[in-house]
Amino acid sequence: MPLAIVDVETTGQSAMLGKVIEVAVLRVEGGKVVRRFESLVNPERYFSPTIEALTGISNRDVVGAPVFAGIARRLEAVLEGAVFVAHNARFDYSFLKSEFAALGRPFSARCLCTVKLSRRLFPEHRHHDLTTVIERCGLTSQNRHRAGGDAAAVLAFLRHIDDSCESERVATALQQVLKTGRLPSGLEPGELDRLPESPGVYTFYGTQEELLYVGKSINIRDRVRAHFSGDGSSSREMEMCMQVRRVKAHPTPGELGALLLESRFIKELSPIYNRMSRRRRVLFAARQSTTRDGYVNINLEETEYIHPAEAAAIMAIFKSKKQAQEFLAGVTKSHILCQKLLGLDHSRGACFGYHLHQCKGACVGEEKAGDYNRRVEEAFAERRIRAWPYAGGVVIEERNGPEGECEVFVVDNWCLVASYRSSGDGFDRITVGSHRFDYDGYKILLRYLTQRRGPATVRQIKREELEAMRNETWWPGV
Repeated sequence: MPLAIVDVETTGQSAMLGKVIEVAVLRVEGGKVVRRFESLVNPERYFSPTIEALTGISNRDVVGAPVFAGIARRLEAVLEGAVFVAHNARFDYSFLKSEFAALGRPFSARCLCTVKLSRRLFPEHRHHDLTTVIERCGLTSQNRHRAGGDAAAVLAFLRHIDDSCESERVATALQQVLKTGRLPSGLEPGELDRLPESPGVYTFYGTQEELLYVGKSINIRDRVRAHFSGDGSSSREMEMCMQVRRVKAHPTPGELGALLLESRFIKELSPIYNRMSRRRRVLFAARQSTTRDGYVNINLEETEYIHPAEAAAIMAIFKSKKQAQEFLAGVTKSHILCQKLLGLDHSRGACFGYHLHQCKGACVGEEKAGDYNRRVEEAFAERRIRAWPYAGGVVIEERNGPEGECEVFVVDNWCLVASYRSSGDGFDRITVGSHRFDYDGYKILLRYLTQRRGPATVRQIKREELEAMRNETWWPGV
C-alpha cells in the first residue's frame, strides 16, 4: 500500500483544544516519493511563545496562511488510500481527524507509528523519540521541528530500517505494529477498514452465523485488528479468529456504555468463546449474622439474585465456592479469625485453629465479641459492597464529543434502571432494567463513578423522577 508520511505542528498537545499550524505529507509509492504537500495553516487563534520557540513558527508567520478548510481538499487527495505514517502517529492523526471532523469531513486511515516500530526493532534502546532516533541512526535532518523536516527524517528512518534490518524481522514488526495478520477466508480486509474508531462493542460471527465472541474497546477498529495480528494470541484465540466470517460493530458514545453493553450481550447471548458466558450465573455470597453471644457469623450462600436492600448484610461476593473458601482460609490466618464462625469448621467445641493458637477463642467465648467483630470488619473491608453514595438515583450522561451522540444511564443503588440513546431531536429508550443487583454491573459502575475519565456528567434525580421513569413518562432532558 502507498505510505503517507505525515508531520504536523500544532498550538498544543490536545487535539480537542489545539489547532494545526503546519502540515507536511510525503506520499511514497514503490519506495519513491511521488507527491509532496507542505503548508502553514492559520489556526485563527493566538498561540504561546513556547510553541513559537519550539517550532520556529511565529504568530506573524501564519497570519497570511490558509485556514485548514482552504487546504483540506488537497490534503485529502495526498492522503487518500495510503497508510498514515508518523512518529507518535496517534498525535498527528488525532489532530488531522479533528480538523477534518470540524469541517464535516470524515477521515480515517490505517496508522503506522514509527515510535512503536522502533521499539519493536530496537528493544535494547530505552529512548525512541525522533531526535534520539536521528542521532542513533546517523541520519541528517534539516529544519528539525518543522513539519517538512520531521516528515523527511521519518522517511530517512524507514529507509535506514530497510537497509540495516533483515526483511523477515521488519515484516514481523510491521505486522505487529499495524495489527494485521492472516485474515480468515471470507473476511475481506476492507471490512475491518469500515469499522468505526469509536468506543463500543464488536461481535464475531461464524460460518452458520453463530455468535463466536463479544468484545469491547474504546477503539473498535484497532481492537478488532489486534485479534487478527497474532500478537500474543493464545491458541484458543487463533482458533476462534480463523472461524470468523462476519464482524459487526455496536458503537457507543463512551466507555461506560461499551462496558455495560458488553456485559449484557455476554449474559443474554452466551457467545461460544467468551469464557464468562460458559459459566453458570451463580454467585456465592458471604452473608453476616450475629450469634446469641454477639459474634459476627459468616454463612456462605449460593444465589443467582441479590436484592439491593440485602446488600448491606453481604460481606463479600465470590464467583465460585473455591474462591470463597480460599479467601476465608486466608483471613483466618491474616486476621486471626475463628474457622467455626467463618463456616470452615463444623466440629463441636473449639475450632481446630484454637488448638494451634491461631484463634483467640471467639468460638468458646474467651475473646470479647467487640474485639473479634472489629477484625472481621477489617478482613472484609475491601470486598464488601460499598454503600450507595447518593441520596437517590443518578443520571449519567456520556457524550461522544461536544456535539456528538449522547447516551443517558439511570442508576439507582448500583442497579441500571434504564438507558436512553439520542436519536434526532429526542431520545430512544435502549434498555429497561429490572432493578436487580448485578455483581458485574456493580463493579463496572463502582469503577466508573470512583475513577471517572472522559467527558461525562453525573447528576442526582429525585425518587419521583425514578417513578416517572418506571411509568415511561420520564425522558432525558425533561
